[in-house]
Amino acid sequence: MTETTSAGRETAFDETPTADKKVWATTGLGVLGALAMTSCCILPLVLVSFGVTGVFIAQLGALYQYKWITFALSAAFIGYGFYKAYRLIPAEACADGTCARSMNRTLMRSILWIATAIVTVAMIFPFLTPYLLSY
Repeated sequence: MTETTSAGRETAFDETPTADKKVWATTGLGVLGALAMTSCCILPLVLVSFGVTGVFIAQLGALYQYKWITFALSAAFIGYGFYKAYRLIPAEACADGTCARSMNRTLMRSILWIATAIVTVAMIFPFLTPYLLSY
């Protein structure tokens, strides 16, 4: 499927440049990092609330010692994703009058913000747990 621009030039909709694939890859890695952050604290609570039981849920607590490693990795991926999502398009890419964006940056930005919120909650959750369980 193609689109004709105002300059009479045809551009392809279905083709995504390599840079866009890298941005989506870093967004995906940021989301995976956010999910890894929840594996020690929040994920077992969610699984138990849905009725999932088993020994493996208790063993997810053993991942707590890797919290800072997963935080560092997820923060790096999310930070790089934000850099790629919010940076300006270079002027030379728009030199011919077309500034086509083959991806939906709004969707990518919202995914990154959700992943950031998940990582933030996962970092704060161990400090809030005593207050939540004390009532």
